[in-house]
Amino acid sequence: MWKLVPEKERRIYALIKTLYFADKTLTLKELAESAGSSSRAVSSYMDELKTRVDKIGGTLYSLSDGYRVNLPDNISIDSFQRMTLRSSPALQLLEEIFLKGEAIGFDLENDLHISSSTLGRMISQLKKAVADYGLELETRPYRIVGDEFLVRRFFTSYFLEAYGYKEWPIPSVDYVEINELITSLSKIDTVHFKTVNVPKFILFTAVSALREQSQFFLNQSKLVETPEQSKHFKQMQTYVNTWLDTLSLSSEKKAFYGSIYTAYMFYYFRSYTENKIEINRPDYSDIIEKELGKLARSFEFPTNDFSHVSVKIDDMIYQFSKINYSNALNSYLIFEPSDYDLLRVCKERYPEFYQALLQALDRIYSLYDYLDPDKINSDEVLYLIISRWDQLYLNLYEKYTTCRILVYSPFGYQHADNIAQFLRAKLERACDITVYTEPFIDEERLGHYSFDILVTSVSLELAIEQPAFVLLSKLNRSHLMPLFDAIDEAVKKNAKIHSDKRTNHKLSNL
Repeated sequence: MWKLVPEKERRIYALIKTLYFADKTLTLKELAESAGSSSRAVSSYMDELKTRVDKIGGTLYSLSDGYRVNLPDNISIDSFQRMTLRSSPALQLLEEIFLKGEAIGFDLENDLHISSSTLGRMISQLKKAVADYGLELETRPYRIVGDEFLVRRFFTSYFLEAYGYKEWPIPSVDYVEINELITSLSKIDTVHFKTVNVPKFILFTAVSALREQSQFFLNQSKLVETPEQSKHFKQMQTYVNTWLDTLSLSSEKKAFYGSIYTAYMFYYFRSYTENKIEINRPDYSDIIEKELGKLARSFEFPTNDFSHVSVKIDDMIYQFSKINYSNALNSYLIFEPSDYDLLRVCKERYPEFYQALLQALDRIYSLYDYLDPDKINSDEVLYLIISRWDQLYLNLYEKYTTCRILVYSPFGYQHADNIAQFLRAKLERACDITVYTEPFIDEERLGHYSFDILVTSVSLELAIEQPAFVLLSKLNRSHLMPLFDAIDEAVKKNAKIHSDKRTNHKLSNL
């Protein structure tokens, strides 16, 4: 999909991305390397980039030693991602065909002000690009076809990336009506909306409504195998109709949305319902739930309810087993969501947990017939688990980055507690800070406490293994830096001790 964006736009985006994440002024040469272009070409792009930065209230500084960008606090790189996507004539053509349902070449040429030869070249590009997503672009007339679930998923991702959360890209569908429907659905006690990306679900519903109006139906999907006349499907139909009866909709609209929501609640939304929905295929969610629970216990994490995420994982892996396209089940087309950084953080900071999670996934993959693990985008599955594991990063942070600090003051408990409160406010990290409660301090008494660092309000000479620091009444950052360094060392030491304990525990169970 990225190749559908004109080369100039790709390079301008590379420039703003490099400037956005840079922590220093960048020279023209450094920017040219990031954009894969010449310094002369980059110099010519900077005027266009300055215009775009100015448009959103930012400033592109051209300094003697290079360039630097400053954006408003409420603006991020995603604003430029949307500009980049919407600069692509080929994607504009794809969007136009989708919104029309079907179109003839003459109309497309007039609407987009392009020649027939340009239209032909763009259609050839699009055919190749959408094939990886399970889509086909027919030409007589022009229309998007393919596995219907994948068509809807693709255009939901496209519109979200190209228009964001504020603009409404489907004028023929009533935004207010869709919004009211989903707002009402979110208030039903037996539906869990805690982890729903509501703006994306609104778009998904709108895309579905447009497809239904164009006579493309969800039963044109490999993922729909349960006969619509099954007992469980009829129960869902009754459930959805009861909900729609509470809304001020015409009978035609109720029937229309009833068809859409019955299918979605049954096939793709079952993890959000309180009562488990029976499906006409193997269901491994219980086994997945046990696997995640086992993983949590091995890391001594608090008990967690994995019932919701296990159903989502089961559905996603089943989809991978049925859909043999390299990109079709990605949750994005070109630009990863910003919170995908969770994967990088997990892999870099908590490699032991990350590897254990990969091993658990391999065991889960082995449950499914006709599944080629090499064709699964495991990052999507990992992101699903990590992003929906309640308090996972808090547990990891406390497990691997905790440092125990003991605070002593000869001026009494209250003074020591004040120092402890000060440290809690200053230390933006997981430190377990406790107060020494006895009136006298010596090596023997300290032996009854478990701590990594001793903080005192007076100078002490003690023969102890742990480092000790005196906090002065007037502190600045230079006074605290040695303490920060000691905390970092204690964190590394504790993380290694925890890792060694888990390794020895595994070996003892062999």
